[in-house]
Amino acid sequence: MSLNTMVNGNVVTLSINGIFDVSVYEQFKEYCRVHLNDDVHFVIDMDNTTYMDSSALGMLLLLREKTQGDKDRVKLINVGENVLSVLEVAQFQQLFDIQAKD
Repeated sequence: MSLNTMVNGNVVTLSINGIFDVSVYEQFKEYCRVHLNDDVHFVIDMDNTTYMDSSALGMLLLLREKTQGDKDRVKLINVGENVLSVLEVAQFQQLFDIQAKD
């Protein structure tokens, strides 16, 4: 599991490679804390995410809370079928802008 970040202006892209679980909690929290301000938008790129568990759902909820629940400030992109099914069961499509892989 690895987590990479790229900053382009006020857009912070976090790429999650492999399994998105508690093993990246501290790193995810730190990246979000360092880059968080009122103008920043987060893009969570899940192109290479193979699985996510409930702790990952919790991390996304924490990020949502830190961005005042603004659906426009957190976007999940390149979400594969396995991860998409977890997000749909949790009804995260109501909380986040989710874009499935083509």
